[in-house]
Amino acid sequence: MKKQYVITDFPKGEEVYHLSNTTLKMVSIGANEETNEITCRWTDKEGKTHKEEFFVEELAKYSDRGSGIRISSGGNRSNYW
Repeated sequence: MKKQYVITDFPKGEEVYHLSNTTLKMVSIGANEETNEITCRWTDKEGKTHKEEFFVEELAKYSDRGSGIRISSGGNRSNYW
């Protein structure tokens, strides 16, 4: 079951992600309590910085990604030493 966040769960500096893209890490840089939106900033692969507002319901804390993440070594370990 998905955790229900509130606007105070996303203070400035909190690392967050959009529920539609769990690999994109963003940083909370502000909040608008009237509209229930969090302003986030992130840098894309080309180095361009973006800033956009998202509703609290669209976001989750990056630290809460949890045990659903798998890490794979990718192959023969002898190639890494």
